[in-house]
Amino acid sequence: MGEIIGVIGGNGVAATNKLCDMIERRITLNGAFRDAHHPEMIVWQATQVPSRSMFLEGKGESFIPGYIDIAQKLEKCGATRLCMCCNTAHYAIDEIRAAVQIPFIDMIEATVLEIKKSGRKKVGIMASDGCVKYRIYDRYIEKICPNVHVVYPSGSYQKLVTKGICNIKNKHRLVNTQGGGYSEKPEQIFREVERYLLEEEGVDLVVSGCTDIRVDYVGTGIDSLTVLCDEIVKIAMMDEKYNGMG
Repeated sequence: MGEIIGVIGGNGVAATNKLCDMIERRITLNGAFRDAHHPEMIVWQATQVPSRSMFLEGKGESFIPGYIDIAQKLEKCGATRLCMCCNTAHYAIDEIRAAVQIPFIDMIEATVLEIKKSGRKKVGIMASDGCVKYRIYDRYIEKICPNVHVVYPSGSYQKLVTKGICNIKNKHRLVNTQGGGYSEKPEQIFREVERYLLEEEGVDLVVSGCTDIRVDYVGTGIDSLTVLCDEIVKIAMMDEKYNGMG
């Protein structure tokens, strides 16, 4: 029996669905032609757990007990590895990981390793207000590539990041914008923030440090949701059932 990946999702729902779509596409492009070629996954859309960012901003209840409960339930359901489809939730990864007996894929660690691999020294990060407030990425960067200088968007541009994340979760991302010029469209918002970081802040790499961003925008730098997809596919492709596939 191969690996069964447990995903704590719903953070957001669209990002979790996007992750599953990306994994399916990647495995198919790697040669899959049967359902049995794809990894087994248990996806828990944890929509009723309190907001991660709101908690870190001091505006809501803790998400940690809910995530620990779901992690333990996924383990009981047969998951052999866990991951979280949320950068901000990695604030509590050590507590959640300690509550289970199975390995945990650390999305931010994997993303920062990609930053290190890139060789870039000035990195801009688009992330939730809670993630920015607690400098969650900085903790990893200080350990893995301490020579990297981190830049977060300034006040007005961070507000744009928050607006873009919120608009991923509502109907604005679904509006037909073939004519362009729709200021509420997340894609347009994130493109403007990335332009600001590259041109005005002078960063040489932009990291999408919120999985919601990838739902509507593919930037020029490193995307955390894509990194998580890569990690899951890498684990899946180690299974013996992939021998001779293609």
